[in-house]
Amino acid sequence: MTYYEKTKNEYENLTSGLKKVAEVLLTNPILFATHPAKKIAHVLDVSETMVVRFSKAIGYDGFGSLQADVKRNLLTIRPPEKVASEDRHPFSGIMESDSNNINQIADHLDWAIAERIVDCLVTADSIKVVGYYQSFAYAHWFAVLLNTLLGNTQLYRPETDIGITKQGNGQCVVIFSYYRYALGTIRLAEEAREKGNQVIVITDSRSSPVVEYADHALVIPIAQKSVLEKGPVTFSVLNSLLLHIAHRIDKLDLINPTNNYYIQ
Repeated sequence: MTYYEKTKNEYENLTSGLKKVAEVLLTNPILFATHPAKKIAHVLDVSETMVVRFSKAIGYDGFGSLQADVKRNLLTIRPPEKVASEDRHPFSGIMESDSNNINQIADHLDWAIAERIVDCLVTADSIKVVGYYQSFAYAHWFAVLLNTLLGNTQLYRPETDIGITKQGNGQCVVIFSYYRYALGTIRLAEEAREKGNQVIVITDSRSSPVVEYADHALVIPIAQKSVLEKGPVTFSVLNSLLLHIAHRIDKLDLINPTNNYYIQ
């Protein structure tokens, strides 16, 4: 069993203090994967001993074993849920699993923050979109379509660009940062904030180290999902942001063109 299953199975048998630790593990496994027991205890306002006791209460020999299992599960690509019909193709089952993930996450997103992000992007003088490693795909797709709508967006190229050069509140920096969190992304977020840019962060956990530099942080709670499961959910959220921007500036025709077949 995974840490998630073990925690769920033992939850009712835990004391109120241990349940507090359990609830945070279930909703924010990144915290347990990236910090020692002492730091987790400080964040939860409990004793370090309680974190260790919790690890043993759900079946591990100590916190180290629990942390190793959390890390392994965060990086493991899990198979799709069992397909209901034997006649159904497995590819269809994967798509249904993606659809279920999207619906589940949609109920837990802070859409008020999404509205503020739309406001920030629509009124910005210029926009830079940043993403390293697996997050670069999200940044690239978002930057291309956002520039199609607004005409003021550039993609940050980690291999050639050096730092955030523009300053001022009219400049907006959008940063994608998913586990494992790239140090370069964190440095850019800090630099952008210091230069007075509006910093928008899109990440998978409230404990993501880049959140502290954000003016607006949209947390998509998918830290416990595999790398492949995160993609469809993220693109769906970005699609929602782009459609709201297109509607706001009355450019829905650019999202769904009807008279241009070729790109010159």
